[in-house]
Amino acid sequence: MADQITLGGDDAVIYEAIATLEFVGHQATATDIATAVNRDEQVVRAALASLTERGMLVSTDDRDGEPVYEPAWRGWSTAPEQSAGPQLS
Repeated sequence: MADQITLGGDDAVIYEAIATLEFVGHQATATDIATAVNRDEQVVRAALASLTERGMLVSTDDRDGEPVYEPAWRGWSTAPEQSAGPQLS
């Protein structure tokens, strides 16, 4: 089961960035996330590893040699089966 209770600080910012990037139709790599949140890429990679280990994120196919990250659970969404925003469907 995913650990959603302890999501705070950089973890929360990074998780939200991934959900936002996904919603606008952009796959989220560590490089993209670091740029979006204006954090050092090593900090982002450490948070991604932690979030993935805790079951908050899943890593999917690589894009340009980097894993793509997605939320593991979309129960917060009004349309959990739809990752992209309605303008992109």
